[in-house]
Amino acid sequence: MTAMHTEENKPQRGRSSHIFETIMELSVSTLPLVLVVLGIGMMSFSPRKSAVPLFRSQEEAQQFYNHNGIRFSNEKPIVLVASKCPSCSTFTGTLRDLGIPFDEQNVETDQGAAALLAQAGKISGARSLPQVVLGDHLVNPAPHSVKIALRRMNK
Repeated sequence: MTAMHTEENKPQRGRSSHIFETIMELSVSTLPLVLVVLGIGMMSFSPRKSAVPLFRSQEEAQQFYNHNGIRFSNEKPIVLVASKCPSCSTFTGTLRDLGIPFDEQNVETDQGAAALLAQAGKISGARSLPQVVLGDHLVNPAPHSVKIALRRMNK
């Protein structure tokens, strides 16, 4: 004889399974939003775009650089670092190993470098180090992105 499930004898779900189902429903319904947010966050440094504008124009960038005592260059990236930053040391070491010339500027000791980091933060939200600036663009701090940006800026 098989058991018939009626409303009276229907197996009861535990509270934890109800919570799990609710979380799953929320996850499924918010997944598109999460993907959009992730996509927007990653858009800044997509593989096709390894650099984002840091200033409205090259002239604005040159004025900012002159005001803060920074040498403007589309040929040699500026790498913003801090003294006790392991990621900075690793990154600059990799650039050296790859033979990519760069100017290293410490945001703790150089006011111009600190101002440039603040500008990067205003435009892109960048707060971590290292940061790479090439001319009037903020470049994804990855060696291959620096190579791509150098190639594109010096065509």
